[in-house]
Amino acid sequence: MDPVETPGEVDSPSEALTPVPVPDSARSARLDTWLSVGVWVLGVSLVLFAGFFGYSVYAQRQASRLSSPALQVIDAVSKLVQASPKDPQLRSRLAEALASAGQLDQAKQELYTAIKLDATFVGAYQNLATIELTQKDYANSIVHWKKVLELTTDSAMQDVNQRRDLAYFSLGQIALIQKDYVSAVGYFNAAIRVRKDAADTYLLLAKSYDGLGQKDQAMEQINIALAFDPKYAEAHYVRGRLYLAAGDTVNAAWDFRAALDGAPDNPEAQAAIDSLGSYESWYGKASTAWDSGEASAALSAVEIARSIQPDSYDAAMLNGQILERSKDASGAVDAFTIALKAKPNDPAATAALKRAKTASKE
Repeated sequence: MDPVETPGEVDSPSEALTPVPVPDSARSARLDTWLSVGVWVLGVSLVLFAGFFGYSVYAQRQASRLSSPALQVIDAVSKLVQASPKDPQLRSRLAEALASAGQLDQAKQELYTAIKLDATFVGAYQNLATIELTQKDYANSIVHWKKVLELTTDSAMQDVNQRRDLAYFSLGQIALIQKDYVSAVGYFNAAIRVRKDAADTYLLLAKSYDGLGQKDQAMEQINIALAFDPKYAEAHYVRGRLYLAAGDTVNAAWDFRAALDGAPDNPEAQAAIDSLGSYESWYGKASTAWDSGEASAALSAVEIARSIQPDSYDAAMLNGQILERSKDASGAVDAFTIALKAKPNDPAATAALKRAKTASKE
């Protein structure tokens, strides 16, 4: 195989453009219209290393993989292939249908046949690489993703950026799986040069920097990911772990709460919250500190308590009182609002909220 393009030197995260938040974009947006196989296969491939959402994605895909409509499509396209066996596009269509039904090995055979019929068929290499990634056949997946890069180096095809973005992203995935963090950083930065608004690329770039022990750069990339997608649950989870490793339990707690709110059934998010300790313990520490005049310690403890039990009236009221005393009127408004939501029409919360709102306008 001819030499292929490889990622350039690792970009400094400080050189990244400041992102403007955009609507949440699914990884499937990286695939062209042919690649419905890629939409679900790539979703499953993320299970291999991300871990965070894998269990739910996999369960959903498994439930539909052998649906009758998929089998009907296989039958219909098979008849077309029988009529025109040397048509690489039809072979690819059949591979798509087979992969959608979970018949990955058969799909790969059709893609190999398509490549034999047309050695420059980029879509066939792309889907073959995607299936191989799903099957953990990393060596062959790497070869075929690099072939995609080779065939699109000087290409004017309409979807060349989508293909190159996906190739770099997938090569980065494999490098991350194999703990080759230097290569992963290079590939993810290459993907970002093609597409600068992909929150998932920044997330995995952050993981790669974390693997290299470069915590500050990891935090910078995770913040960019959350700027593009503020509700990105896995990004909150990863940032929470970075905060916790740095000894910032308060911010870690809020990120773990955001992760759990975004993925309520996820066991890792729940375990992260549980690892902080009990609500009673933190609320007790906050009350004791507040009574002793230790406002800073009280604020930290009550915020952790609220992250563990966000609908707590008592914690929200105490949080509001501490913020009110420290002249953070807008923060007090937010806390008292939560307290009033927990106990509608409560006289104490109503009066406190009114007082805080007045102070915030001064």
